[in-house]
Amino acid sequence: MLNARFLQLPRNSTISLRDQVCELVSSAVARDLFPASEPLPSCRVLAAHLGVSRNTVHDAYCRLIDIGLVTAHARRGYFIKEATAAKLRSELTGRKQKRGLSSPLDRNFAGKERPSDMPRVDHPDNWNAYPYPFVYNQTEPALFPIRAWRESMRVAMATSNLQAWNQDRADSDSAKLVRQLQQRLLGYRGISASDDQILITSGAQNAIYLLGSLNAYLGGRVAVEDPCYPEARNAFAVSGNDVVAVPVDREGLCVDRIPEDVGLVYTTPSHQFPTTVTMSETRRHALCARAGQNGFLICEDDYEAEMNFVRKRGRPLRSMDISEQTVYLGSLSKSIAPGLRIGYMVAHEDIIREIKAIRRYMMRHPPTLLQEAMAHFIASGALDVHLRRTERRYRKRWEVTREALDRHLPDFEVEASQGGTCFWLTCPEGIDTTTLAKRLRPRGVLIDEGRVFYSDPRRGQRKMRIGFTALSQEDVQAGIRIIAEEAQQMRKQSDPICPEL
Repeated sequence: MLNARFLQLPRNSTISLRDQVCELVSSAVARDLFPASEPLPSCRVLAAHLGVSRNTVHDAYCRLIDIGLVTAHARRGYFIKEATAAKLRSELTGRKQKRGLSSPLDRNFAGKERPSDMPRVDHPDNWNAYPYPFVYNQTEPALFPIRAWRESMRVAMATSNLQAWNQDRADSDSAKLVRQLQQRLLGYRGISASDDQILITSGAQNAIYLLGSLNAYLGGRVAVEDPCYPEARNAFAVSGNDVVAVPVDREGLCVDRIPEDVGLVYTTPSHQFPTTVTMSETRRHALCARAGQNGFLICEDDYEAEMNFVRKRGRPLRSMDISEQTVYLGSLSKSIAPGLRIGYMVAHEDIIREIKAIRRYMMRHPPTLLQEAMAHFIASGALDVHLRRTERRYRKRWEVTREALDRHLPDFEVEASQGGTCFWLTCPEGIDTTTLAKRLRPRGVLIDEGRVFYSDPRRGQRKMRIGFTALSQEDVQAGIRIIAEEAQQMRKQSDPICPEL
C-alpha cells in the first residue's frame, strides 16, 4: 500500500513524465515527508498510484540515483541518501527565506502582534549542552524519582485499572488524584476544597489560559504584575483579554494600583515571578479585600510555595479569601518534572463548572493515565520523599549561589528573597543584560535577561535572573565567576577608569 498519497502529478506540466516523477519525489524528500529508515514506494505501487507505466517510475528512480539522491538496495528497494537529502532541505529553506514567501495570515495580522513574536523567555533547545545553564524551570534528570514513577505507571496501567483511564472523561478527572490533592497537598497549604471545587489541568500554564478564556468571555480586563511571568501575560492576551500592568515592590503586588474595572488579577504571591519577592501578609489581606469590594477574581499562581528557605511559608490567598474570589493554581510538573504537565485549579464550584466547560471545548481533559499514575505516586509517599530531597538540595544550592553572588558580583543588587530556585539581580550602571547575555553564550553561560519580563522592556535593561536548579554547586561557582569577568570587561569598555568589580 502506498504510504504517501500526497504525491500527485501536476495537471499541465510541459516536461516529460519521467522528469515530473523525479520532481515529485525530490520535492517530497526536500520537505522531509518520507521516513528515512523506510524504502520509497516501489515502482509498481507508485506507478499504479500516479497512473503511469512502471518503466516511467523506474527511469525516474534511475535518474535520482544518478544525481545521488536515491540509492538502490537489492531485494529491499529504493532508499533516500540522507546526506544529499539534508543538503536539498537546506537549499529549500534558503530559497524560501530569500523569496520571503507570504503567509495566508499576513493580511489578518496587519497591525497586530503575532503570538509567535510575543516576548518570552527562550532558551536554546540544547540548553543542557551548555556548561553553565542558569535557566529557569529545568531540573537535573538524576533528581527524577524514576523507580517510584515507573512503579506508579505500572499500577495505573494494570488490567484492573484499565476502565479508569481508557475512556473519554470530558467532564471528570481522576477521583483518586482529586482525593490525594485534598488530603495531601491542599491540606498542607491550609486549603479546604470539595470535589466540585477542583479541576485537573495540563500544568499551571493551561490553567492560566483557561481562566483567561473565561475572563475574556465575560468581557473583563486582566491586571498582571510588572515585571511578570511573560507566558501568563501572553496567555491572557492571546485568549482575548486587554492586559494592564500593575507594579511590584518589595511587599509584592501594589494593590492600590489595581484599576477598578478589571475582571481578573494575576499574582504569584509565594515567590513573585521573576523578582522572587514574597507578598506580605498585610498586602495579601488588602488584595482579598479589594477583590471582595470590586468583584474581580484573583488568579493565585502558587509558584514555588514549597521552596521557602528563610521564613515560614505564608498563607495562600485562597485560604484567606472569605468571598471566594480567589482561583488557586498549583503545579505538580515543576516539583517533579516539567515534562509531565500536570497541574490543578481550586475555586468556587461555579467557576470550576464554567472552566471545565471551556476545557472540554479546548482539549477534553488531561490524560487520565497520567492522572492515575500521579495519584498513586502521591499516595505511596513518593512525592513527599521527592519534595524533601529536592528541598534539601535546592536549599543548599540557594545558599551556595547567594554566597557566590556576594563574592563575585558585589556591585550587583540582589533582590531579598526567602527562597525559591532563582535570584533576581540589578546590574550596575553601564551593563545591559541583553548584551551581557550575548557575550556569555560563547563561554557556555546562559542567563535570563530582564527585558522580557517588563511591559516596558527598557525598565529591564539592567535586570537579570539567575536560576540554579540545573547546575551542580561547583558549576554555580564557576559560572558566576565567568559572569563577573564579562561584566567587568563591559564596564571597562564603557568606562576606562572603572574600578574592578
